[in-house]
Amino acid sequence: MKTVKDLPLPARILRAAFITFGERGFDKASMDEVADVAGTTKRTVYAHFTNKETLFRASIGQATEWFLAELPVLDPAGDPEAELTRFASRFSDLSTWIGPVRLQRVVIAEAERLSDLAETLHRQVIGGAEERIAAFLTARGLINPATQADGSELRAPQAARLFLNMTTGPRRFATLMEALRPETQHPNVTGFGNDDDWVRFAVRFFLHGLTEPRSFPD
Repeated sequence: MKTVKDLPLPARILRAAFITFGERGFDKASMDEVADVAGTTKRTVYAHFTNKETLFRASIGQATEWFLAELPVLDPAGDPEAELTRFASRFSDLSTWIGPVRLQRVVIAEAERLSDLAETLHRQVIGGAEERIAAFLTARGLINPATQADGSELRAPQAARLFLNMTTGPRRFATLMEALRPETQHPNVTGFGNDDDWVRFAVRFFLHGLTEPRSFPD
């Protein structure tokens, strides 16, 4: 992952804002601090972003793009278990790195004042990942309505949501609540696969449920 100083100026400001808002919170963060981290002046920051809220929103939008860009591509020709394990493991590790964890906490703290941000963050990050999983499940023919015990259709988006929650939900939630300590370094530095045992088990459980359906009570 590129450091702040390696980025073009607008992206450098957004990365600096991501760091500053995450460490200081929305109220305590200042444009002076953002400028200092970005290696520029407050006047330059204001020339690109008219106020702190505009910068905060832009930094969240850029952070979601960076996050999604670091997820692996699910290869429809690949082995389903291997592809889904790799995807879920990377999603879990990226989600529990200190940067995204702090940003989520700031968005939650500002939920009353900036109520749309949490919905936007969830739709773009969680929804974006679910769309990729759903497309993979469909391409591989793993969603077969005829196999459902009660005759109902298990749609790909529903299956993708179930998959992401099963494989990554426990660790993501525990880290967000500080029951587990967030990773302080980016996974590219520490290496991915911190929750591999759980992810592998959950992936196999999920795939078994798709291929060996059972009748469940309502």
